[in-house]
Amino acid sequence: MTTEAMSGQVRLGAPYDLAGTWLAPILKTYTENHPLVDIMLVCAASPDLLASTLDGTIDVALIEEPLGPSRGECLIVDRLVWVGAKSGSAHLKTPFPVSMVAETCGFRPAVLRALSEHGVAWRTVFESGSIDASTATVRSDLAITALLTSTVPADLEIVPTEAGLPELPPFAINLHMPNGHAPPAATELARHIRESLMRHLPGT
Repeated sequence: MTTEAMSGQVRLGAPYDLAGTWLAPILKTYTENHPLVDIMLVCAASPDLLASTLDGTIDVALIEEPLGPSRGECLIVDRLVWVGAKSGSAHLKTPFPVSMVAETCGFRPAVLRALSEHGVAWRTVFESGSIDASTATVRSDLAITALLTSTVPADLEIVPTEAGLPELPPFAINLHMPNGHAPPAATELARHIRESLMRHLPGT
C-alpha cells in the first residue's frame, strides 16, 4: 500500500520565546517527515496570535495564557520566573528595571500585577522590539525579564526566591486552531507538536 505524500502550506504562530527554544527541533523533525509541506512561521505576542487564529489567518498557534479556562488545548503548564544576568544585580535596583518585548506581551499583565500587589516601584528599560534586543538588556545586567522556565537561555539565570521578588503565576502553553475544518497538514503538525512535547520537553 502507498500513501499520498502530505503537501500544502501551514501557517504556524508562536511567541518569540518558544520559536527560539524548544520549538525549533520539533519543526525540524516535522519537515524531515513531510518535506512537501511549507511552514510559514509567524512570531508575535500571544494576544496577537490568538486574534489571528480566531480570524483564520493562522492554522495552528501555540499561545501562552494564564492557567485557567481557554478555548485551546493545554499542552503543558510551565512556571513563569524572573530572569537576570548570571551573578547580576539588576534585581536590587530601585525602581525595579523591567525588560519586555512588547506592550502586548502575554506575560505583561501578570508581571505588572505582581509588582503592583507587592508595592514594587518599577520602570521599563526596553519594550516593543525583538526578543534578542530585550535579552541583551538582561545579559548586560540592565534589567530583569520574565520567562517560562523551559525557555530560559543557558547564559542567563533564574533570580532566586530569596531575592524577595514577588512570585509569578504559572502559565499554560495552549494549542489553538481555527474553528472548522483544518487542512491535513495543519492537523498533522498539531499532532506532531503534541506528541513531541510529551516525549521530549522536561517536566512533561
